[in-house]
Amino acid sequence: MIGNCQADVYRDLLRSADGVAVRDVRPVYEMTARDLPGLQADLARTDVLIVQPVRDDYRDLPLGHRQLAARLPASATVVLVPVLRYAGLHPYQVLIRPPHDRSLVPPIAPYHDLRAIVAAATGDRDVLGAAPDPGQALASALDSVEALRTREQAHGTLIASDLLEGVPRWHTLNHPDRHTLQEVFDRVLAALPPGLIDHPPRIGDREPLGATRAPVDPAVERALGLPETGPREWLVDGVSVPVDEVTQAHLAWYASTPGVVEEGLRRHADRIELLGLT
Repeated sequence: MIGNCQADVYRDLLRSADGVAVRDVRPVYEMTARDLPGLQADLARTDVLIVQPVRDDYRDLPLGHRQLAARLPASATVVLVPVLRYAGLHPYQVLIRPPHDRSLVPPIAPYHDLRAIVAAATGDRDVLGAAPDPGQALASALDSVEALRTREQAHGTLIASDLLEGVPRWHTLNHPDRHTLQEVFDRVLAALPPGLIDHPPRIGDREPLGATRAPVDPAVERALGLPETGPREWLVDGVSVPVDEVTQAHLAWYASTPGVVEEGLRRHADRIELLGLT
């Protein structure tokens, strides 16, 4: 299983299944040329490759999912799993990977708020108090569904976009709740060779990706027809952190970290416009 934190959950579930040997592989964004011989040797004796889409020659290395699949035995099975992102509950939340250093993340909570990005770029602190109107909140949720559907069609992955139509209660932009993760994992299992796993593992009542939980605006809950359940502050490893504390830490970090704000404005220009932050 090769992929991000979501893939880690599926890998751990597979590891708990009887008769399945799971190979731990570093995330592709951490790999270097030194990793290639070992990775290619592992692929040559792999029966099933479960992988998220990666473009060819990623970081100038042959780490694209097609390139990895080409290293498998002819009898191997490839299951392509989409990278899940859902901004329905968190319309202002985005990920930003500056090209000069993709490992850079802001302090406290490793997610960016477009209101803070715009405030850092313009000096207008009033934008920090913006809340989405019902049309913007709904548009943000629908945009996430359509974006995932587009990626599924482009890469030929398993289908998961229908799971977002039910407005799931995710923890952050890219940390699904256990119900979503279990449903996707069940679809992964269905794509495996028959009889490979007799007793499918279950997540149970734990939240594998729930260590960090982003606040949910009551305006978003109302727009999406959800009960008011929050949280209203950040929860980081079980500790409640006020929204303003995170925002101020991020603004200070932007001021001392060149390139992040500019990349956020460039990469997320459409969402900034959709949410009326321009």
